[in-house]
Amino acid sequence: MISLVGFANLLFSFLIGLIIFFSYFFNNKNKISRTYYNLVFFKFFFIIVSFLTLIYAYVVSDFSNQNVFENSHSDKPILYKITGTWGNHEGSMLLWLLIMSSYTLFFTFNKNLKDNIKKLTITFQTSLFLLFAVFVIFTSNPFLLNSINFEEGMGLNPILQDPALAVHPPILYIGYVGFSLILSLALAGLTFKQIDYEWMNTAKKLTLFCWSMLTGGIALGSYWAYYELGWGGWWFWDPVENVSLMPWIAGLALVHSLMITKKEKLLIRWIVFLSILCFSLSIFGTFLVRSGILTSVHSFATDSARGIFILIIFLVSTGFSFILFIFKTDDSEEKLKLLFINKSTALVFNNIVMIIACLTILLGTIYPIVIEVITNKRISVGAPYFNSTALPILLPGFLLMSIAPALSWQNNKLPKYKSYIFVFIALSFLSFIIVYLNTFNVWGFIGISLGLIIIFSSLLSVYFNYKKFGLRNFISHNNALLAHIGVGILILGITTSSVYKSEFSETFMINEKKQINNYSYTLLKLETNQDSNFQELVAVFSLYKDNKKIAEIKPSKRYYNVSKMITTEAGIYHSWFQDFYVIIGNEKDKIWSVKIYQNPLVSLIWIGVIIMVLSGFLGIRKV
Repeated sequence: MISLVGFANLLFSFLIGLIIFFSYFFNNKNKISRTYYNLVFFKFFFIIVSFLTLIYAYVVSDFSNQNVFENSHSDKPILYKITGTWGNHEGSMLLWLLIMSSYTLFFTFNKNLKDNIKKLTITFQTSLFLLFAVFVIFTSNPFLLNSINFEEGMGLNPILQDPALAVHPPILYIGYVGFSLILSLALAGLTFKQIDYEWMNTAKKLTLFCWSMLTGGIALGSYWAYYELGWGGWWFWDPVENVSLMPWIAGLALVHSLMITKKEKLLIRWIVFLSILCFSLSIFGTFLVRSGILTSVHSFATDSARGIFILIIFLVSTGFSFILFIFKTDDSEEKLKLLFINKSTALVFNNIVMIIACLTILLGTIYPIVIEVITNKRISVGAPYFNSTALPILLPGFLLMSIAPALSWQNNKLPKYKSYIFVFIALSFLSFIIVYLNTFNVWGFIGISLGLIIIFSSLLSVYFNYKKFGLRNFISHNNALLAHIGVGILILGITTSSVYKSEFSETFMINEKKQINNYSYTLLKLETNQDSNFQELVAVFSLYKDNKKIAEIKPSKRYYNVSKMITTEAGIYHSWFQDFYVIIGNEKDKIWSVKIYQNPLVSLIWIGVIIMVLSGFLGIRKV
């Protein structure tokens, strides 16, 4: 009964979507009636009822529902019963529909755009909703019933039973799906050739919001991989990591392009192109994940039918968008006159760098697919390719970021350039000393110097802005600089934790003490804990510095009763300057294998991301 209610509401939402779509062609295209707004609301209402119904089926453990049976268990904690709703393919796609419908609803409250633009945007957005709704109804229905009445379910994948993973998918989806509304807005503006100041304001708010949510979602996934997967790293260049990174980079390019356009009222075609690219990359990434074409720890399914359906959605939406782009773009658009060196020039070149980096990541991600189709041989493209190609390509972008605060919008002048030159030279020298006193590494020097220069040149600009404007409109003058500070901190964290990371493989007996890299580790004891759905073996390590105990670190192994799976949980002690990261391995003759990492300044990665997300939301406020 519960599943029937959920499916019925899904169908109602789909039918109302059809009404909204066709009503555009039979009513006044330049005016939105109250009835039209009501239809948008009821489409949202029925889809949220459908989603809440699925959550309820999970909470009450309704194993007559096939989706609940395959992804839940009565002993599972209530938090993971709820989050298990979207921890699978079918539920996650229903969440996709809900978020898409939510964007449409909130868009109706926009009072600044003309009715014709709003109505066509809603129509485009509804057409995308209908495409995905058909996909859910026919290939990914979360309300299918079991032919057998099962008393218990199969449980949720243990590695997904984690607080970070509980909120990671929704946050990521809010970013992904939000690009659909940006695409719809771009196509509407292109159709009516009404990409004006209000359009740009709306587009920039949407882009900043989506980019900020996507940044937070990627960071949460990265942090989860860091402490959950047990390999001491935070980025693996996994295919699904890559497909989330590509729309993030394209979205960042779009934000910077909107900054130029708002100042110069130029680059309209480029902005529309990036709007199409952002959502196209989001759908293409979804296709790669859902089809099972690429092997990934994140993959939901290996159903080829689903993959083909999403590929069709990708081809239809992207094909239509680019056809419209080709035939509706105005060749009379004023050309951007680039000066030798100013902010507009720097932003244009930064756009070029980011798109090249995006295409490089795309090539490395899809190359194994192409080779397998042509030769029937399976290969893998891993971290060495991406580290040696994408990262060097991004370097010019970081260099431009380091000098951007010194540039002017209007001319070639470099105001107060002597101060910035002093910062550049002083911090480069300081970075050289830091690296020299440790193990000298070229990448270490480049990363540390770039990070420090970006941070302090941005802080210097904040100071100059304060002297010029005071506290008046402080945020509006400095939110972009705040983002740059976050990027600088992020670069420092990435560089130090990658270049100067220490890794040790050791064996321990109970009460055995070992000296490792100026610190001592002692395996004090082993403890066993019993949770509602798993048994846990906890190893208690004492960490000493100069014979003084500074922390206890507790890595563990968990055995999940339902899935019969064992997971490894890292024990991490976060200090100001480094993380002490311990993984307990297997036991033989009362001797335990242990993996120990010392990751310097890795926390700067998460601090930098938080600052970047905050700056994005502050940017929305100032638009």
